[in-house]
Amino acid sequence: MPAPYRLRNNDSYTYQRLNTEDTERDAILDGQRTFSNMTIDSEDVYKKPGWGRWQYIVVLVCSLLFLGVGVGIGYGIGRNHSEQTVPQASGNAAETATDPPRSLKPVDAILTNINKDNIKQSLRKYTSRPRMSGTPGGYDLVKILHDTWKSYGIDDVKVTPYDVLMSYPNKTNPNRVQLMTSSGDLVFQSALFEPALDDFSNNSEIISPFNAFAGAGISEGELVYVNYGRIEDFLYLTQNKSMDLTNKTLIARYGKIFRGDKVKNAHRFNSSGIIMYTDPSDFNRGNSTYPDSWWMPPSGLQRGTVGPDGDQLTPLYPATDYAYRKKQSDIESLKIPAQPIGYGDAEHILREMGGEEAPLDWRGGLPITYRLGPGFRNSTLKIRLEVNNFEEKRIVENVIGYIKGKSEPDRYILLGNHHDAWVFGAIDPLSGTAVLTELIRVFGEMLKSGVRPDRSIVFCAWGAEEHGLIGSTEWVEEHMKVLYERAVAYLNVDYAVDYSYVLFAGTSPLLQDSLYQATKQVPNPDTNSPDKTLYDAWKSRDNSNEAEPSVYYSLGSGSDMATFYQRAGVPSIDMWFTYDESKWDILSYPVYHSAYETMYLYERFIDPDFSYTATMAKLWGVLAWNIANEPVLKYDVRRYAKAINTFIESLKKEFGEKWSQQNVNIVALESAAQNLTSEADTFHKNLEHKNSHGTSTLEKRMINDKLIQFERAFIDCEGLPGRPMYKHVMFAPSMYDSYSDNSFPGIVDTMNEIEKENAIEKWDILKQQVSVATFTIQSAANTLTDIGL
Repeated sequence: MPAPYRLRNNDSYTYQRLNTEDTERDAILDGQRTFSNMTIDSEDVYKKPGWGRWQYIVVLVCSLLFLGVGVGIGYGIGRNHSEQTVPQASGNAAETATDPPRSLKPVDAILTNINKDNIKQSLRKYTSRPRMSGTPGGYDLVKILHDTWKSYGIDDVKVTPYDVLMSYPNKTNPNRVQLMTSSGDLVFQSALFEPALDDFSNNSEIISPFNAFAGAGISEGELVYVNYGRIEDFLYLTQNKSMDLTNKTLIARYGKIFRGDKVKNAHRFNSSGIIMYTDPSDFNRGNSTYPDSWWMPPSGLQRGTVGPDGDQLTPLYPATDYAYRKKQSDIESLKIPAQPIGYGDAEHILREMGGEEAPLDWRGGLPITYRLGPGFRNSTLKIRLEVNNFEEKRIVENVIGYIKGKSEPDRYILLGNHHDAWVFGAIDPLSGTAVLTELIRVFGEMLKSGVRPDRSIVFCAWGAEEHGLIGSTEWVEEHMKVLYERAVAYLNVDYAVDYSYVLFAGTSPLLQDSLYQATKQVPNPDTNSPDKTLYDAWKSRDNSNEAEPSVYYSLGSGSDMATFYQRAGVPSIDMWFTYDESKWDILSYPVYHSAYETMYLYERFIDPDFSYTATMAKLWGVLAWNIANEPVLKYDVRRYAKAINTFIESLKKEFGEKWSQQNVNIVALESAAQNLTSEADTFHKNLEHKNSHGTSTLEKRMINDKLIQFERAFIDCEGLPGRPMYKHVMFAPSMYDSYSDNSFPGIVDTMNEIEKENAIEKWDILKQQVSVATFTIQSAANTLTDIGL
């Protein structure tokens, strides 16, 4: 669920583990629970049962006999194709080839062999039923992925299960929002499920609307409109309007910040519950709605978690069989009821509200007068929010496949996507899952033809991402030590396409050049455009007017790259194709996390010919292949140094005067940044010199290790103040919005607390965080030297 900011009563469904789903799950897990005891580069993937010494001798003799013939043939073919260029996107030939000639270079083979019809068929299969983790549909998809990936011939495929705390709505007693009279008469009730609008959204397994990990309970009384539920919205009401929100039920429109932070803010101001709805000003800019267009209909609503990342019972450690688990009662103290509704239902409620009119920028797109409250124009009316969610431990599963590198098997390039969806998930995430599956097929074909990457490539389909990045977080926690030493890059595609227009990417500064390089190798999917490469199309459709296509360094925690980046210090990318933001000023694609995110929607309105979806497979594959085979990684630490200096200038501009009054040592921070800039320049000059005079294999390994470990230098083992889960000193989610990062998060968040909440006692923490940032930047500079001591 990347962040661009961006049901039904069911007698046949049960939230308890069924015998049938146990059988499905056990079939997958049989003999596979030993994965957690393996290293990623385990030799087991090459062992064949029953092979002894004589068999290996026979194979060796035969290999030597054929070697001379093979070399001669290969030399002749290689000469004929040594100047071959990257294929251009031109009709079906480049899209549907299944067996590339062995003479093709690996990148050419990836570009030629991606089959968009395969992706389409996979997506159709994956979206045939709801795929929430911990449910029959979720377990079924794990089995499909495991068996399919295994059949493609990559070195190994494992299922990694974790027993974690999950949250679900009550099937027999769905959540609801009611408008009632003081005498208890029902005036209006929100829909208990999203009505089916076509055959695709008609399925008995669709669960009723809910926010995962919202507290069960009832919030009843006066209603207050809090705009987007940001901290500044709460401060406006409590400070400018002197409004007491204690025991009030709140209603907020979705967007701008992570929904869980809206709930945290509501709890912080002592509210008793919060309702969230999709306002048409943010999710509907058209005259028609689904199924006649891609715009959210009045009955559509956004599900989503409001909980933290990872398993809440085993924070900071993996949810293994032997793990110590907190009591569930110990994690429930901060929970209040929260529930999503559609804007059709919200209109009925907001129309009745009293109080003064909302400010202009608080008014959405409903045909009503937006009012703040508290309460209703009719004093006999009251709001009643009833949430009946329950929590229990369930098994969630990741599917992990890998190809072992031939020369550096202990260096990993990881490709990740999550396989769980709130309902059908045609966009989020299963367009990405279908792309990942096709990419594995292509890499499997390359393996069969003898093409193996230098470094290992790991394919990851994560479970329970939608519930709070649970599958990826537990896996990273379990393999943290290995990843910290050996991971080269993590490449995330949460979903492939939410609209077929332009590439959108967030990245570590280290991977920026690798991304640009790959986009220059991939053809533009728009064959009617004069732009020949994806890079050219990206640059021409980018609205930044910069010399290079714009990327953002704010990866946030909206998808599975978060734990890799924030805790393991693995350079990461998150990317997808999206709409033209200058045309549609909306907060995300309209039907986000609703029951209307169907195959029909994808084929009709998102990417009808699957050309952009196939292009994402090409980009992902080329990017991974390049990084897996570059003798020296194309990581440019000068980009990091430049970014840090820019961020420091922004801090000085915003806070410099106040810091001067409080004697905050900004001079040392600037000096460390200057030292980093100097060391980065020297490092790359030396690298250019070495490359021009030749470098040994050992020297290349040493250079690459410095580049890989440079990102780790920004990891602080203590974590951010009050948030030990987040350890990246340069980039981490804002404490006020988990979807977006702050640069220098410890500094910025502490300053926000001082300014927005008048927490003057935190000036000492601010000074400490400036010192931590100074030390960290200087430490990063030291990693680039030959000795570093």
